[in-house]
Amino acid sequence: MKTLITLYQSQSMDDLSPYVDGFIIGHQAFGTRLTHSFSAVEIKNMIDTARKLNKEIFLMGNQMMTDDHLDHFVAWLSEFSIDSFHGIVCADLGVVKKLSDLGWADKLIYNPETLMTNFYDFNFFNRLNIQGVYVAKEITLEDIKKIGQEKTLKLFMVGHGHLNMFYSKRQLIKNYADYIEIPEEFHESQNLRLVEETRAGIEYPILEDYAGTHVFRANVFSALYHLDELEPLVDYFVIDTLFKSDAYGKIVAQGYHEKNNQIKEYVEQTYHETWDEGFFFKKTIYKGKTSESWLNY
Repeated sequence: MKTLITLYQSQSMDDLSPYVDGFIIGHQAFGTRLTHSFSAVEIKNMIDTARKLNKEIFLMGNQMMTDDHLDHFVAWLSEFSIDSFHGIVCADLGVVKKLSDLGWADKLIYNPETLMTNFYDFNFFNRLNIQGVYVAKEITLEDIKKIGQEKTLKLFMVGHGHLNMFYSKRQLIKNYADYIEIPEEFHESQNLRLVEETRAGIEYPILEDYAGTHVFRANVFSALYHLDELEPLVDYFVIDTLFKSDAYGKIVAQGYHEKNNQIKEYVEQTYHETWDEGFFFKKTIYKGKTSESWLNY
């Protein structure tokens, strides 16, 4: 199992490299929920740095794209040697199809967020000859293990970080700022928190970027205690440092690398956060409400 981590600064690659196998980077025009948007020049320099460090580079292209947006993405990708990337993460099947038609299928990693919940769906994408697929973040540990046992292509999973819960393509924070007539200075700000009246004391990270508005779970998901079970089955384990820092990432990555369970308490106290195991032991089941009017029909 290889470990990937997101980045805030290219200068942090040297510090993080002893504990990870690669880095996830992107540009705000094509990637979403990024720690930082890197320019094409910066990305080229980071590719060179990664090569010297013998590390892998994955590019986030995980926005939902219109035809014009997709054409822009393809044109932007032409600035790079595609072989410089170990993978391109996509969330839109249209992007997968377009880049596959260009001969880049072996670089593609499909991440449909909540959709990949079983090995039948997972293995379907082997027909497209893509590199790998992210499993959903809302499934149990047993579900992930079952997919891993049956998989026919590489399995990616988010193993640490704030998990995104809700998404709107609208710029909701900007709309709210306009409504209450205050300056809109919150775009791509990572220090905003959403508090609900019915859930006092719980702060949900919220982010507005080019792709829309995203709300995340308050607690930090951690798979630290289950690495021995995941290692034989997961190909790429992702540490997402969104809302944190590269210094935070170094501490966490070292802890996962060394399987040091003691870091949980230290990081929780130092960064005033709470870790949990997400949906590892919580089966997600949606039950529809019974309509009395229908029953009386």
